[in-house]
Amino acid sequence: MARRSVIVTGAASSVGAACARRFARDGDRVVLADTDEEKGRKLAQELTEKGVEASFVLADVANRLHVHNIVAEALESFGRVDVLAHMAGEEYSAAFLETSEEDFDRVVGANLKSAFLINQAVARQLIKQASDENDEGPGGAIVNMMSVEAVTAAADHVAFAATQGGLHQMTKAVALALSAHGARANAVGVGAINTDAAGEVDRKQAKETVPLKRLGDPDEVAETVFFLASGAASYITGQTIYIDGGRMIRAGGARQERAKDE
Repeated sequence: MARRSVIVTGAASSVGAACARRFARDGDRVVLADTDEEKGRKLAQELTEKGVEASFVLADVANRLHVHNIVAEALESFGRVDVLAHMAGEEYSAAFLETSEEDFDRVVGANLKSAFLINQAVARQLIKQASDENDEGPGGAIVNMMSVEAVTAAADHVAFAATQGGLHQMTKAVALALSAHGARANAVGVGAINTDAAGEVDRKQAKETVPLKRLGDPDEVAETVFFLASGAASYITGQTIYIDGGRMIRAGGARQERAKDE
């Protein structure tokens, strides 16, 4: 099987880095994009030393020119784009009445505008390749990362939750736009993942609120992203797989129990 050309955004750490390593382990060629140049270049070097074709682009995916540079790097280095693993984003928590317009705009830019720009740029390339190659086989794949707050919500996450709901719907619409060209778009919805920022408080809360009694590992997310981008998921598009240790179903059960008590 020919090695794929894979773009991973948010690739310098946590889930993004885990995805980059997972694709690399399968022999794929990877373009890493992130705003953290030191960590991004270090990961690219790590993969290169293992014999992987990898390059790094310093980029903010909320910037159209930066997005152009990411795709241009993939085309210059590998001649094509086969997969986008869009793992970049920003968490934000603040009381609703204290969230400023500037904060809201920043979060929308970091989470929703960035996804729109990179999805659109990669989709254009996937469609161009399908047309140029006249290939009737499986096309390319896009996998977006979002939070479980695409469907749940918290009072101090108004701006963040709004962007996650937008990502959820956008991924479905992108899937429809790509379907005629044999390409797919799906998403992973994460909750309670052991990211670089997670601390002891997060681990304690996970034991109390997550049915599986632990934080998820970035590698577990990466395996799902890899699956959705693979031929094994060739008939899956417009879907979201939630990776949350059962947190969402427990919340639903708790609401039902309270209703019975009342």
